[in-house]
Amino acid sequence: MDDDVTGESGGGPPSYPGGGGSASPAPPSSAPPPPPPFGAPTSGPPPMPPPPPPGSYPASAGYPAPGGFPPPGPFAAPGSGYANWGIRLGGWLIDFAIFFVVQIVLGGLFRHSNTLTIHFTNTMSNGTVRHTRFDILVLFITALIAIVYATVLVGGPRGQTVGMMAVGIRAVGDGNHGPIGYGRAFWRSVVEQVFRFTVIVWIIDMLFPLWDGKRQTLHDKVVGTVVLRVRNAG
Repeated sequence: MDDDVTGESGGGPPSYPGGGGSASPAPPSSAPPPPPPFGAPTSGPPPMPPPPPPGSYPASAGYPAPGGFPPPGPFAAPGSGYANWGIRLGGWLIDFAIFFVVQIVLGGLFRHSNTLTIHFTNTMSNGTVRHTRFDILVLFITALIAIVYATVLVGGPRGQTVGMMAVGIRAVGDGNHGPIGYGRAFWRSVVEQVFRFTVIVWIIDMLFPLWDGKRQTLHDKVVGTVVLRVRNAG
């Protein structure tokens, strides 16, 4: 008996139009799977958070935050300002009093010496003759002692002479407001003493802080120093 479906005898598997014989499974597709939808969770590690903006790191003890400024040092205490002329004059007068005593002592020691001594004779209106001596050697020795005095004290850690300690001022570098060291303190004192022997330039040097913006003397400007007020005197 003929099979009405296939038109063949034997009852084989049915064939379908366009099948070309027996049916076979479709081969697996090699195309990659579609990406997951935006925002869908993934099975990989979570993404790293973005770094914080510069300057937002907390400052640890003793260290400034990135982009900030270091804390002021001991030579530039908060609130420090340029010492005015009156305060500087007060400190200078105290140091002057110290060296006035030194000069008197040296004059007594060299009173019998005629080395580098200029003698003056004046006749008064009543006929009295007065002899006066000018001891250049005493002045030179006093100036040398003053240079050593200022070099050791101003160039040291404090940056102050005795007079500066008394009125609460300190000599520092013009740029960084730090200690000036013994070398710069030496030249600062040398320039001041040279000006003192010229008299006229020394008077201008001493008065210069009255109109200068940084309250500097001329010998401050030559070596690059300024004088600041400090919080505590002494």
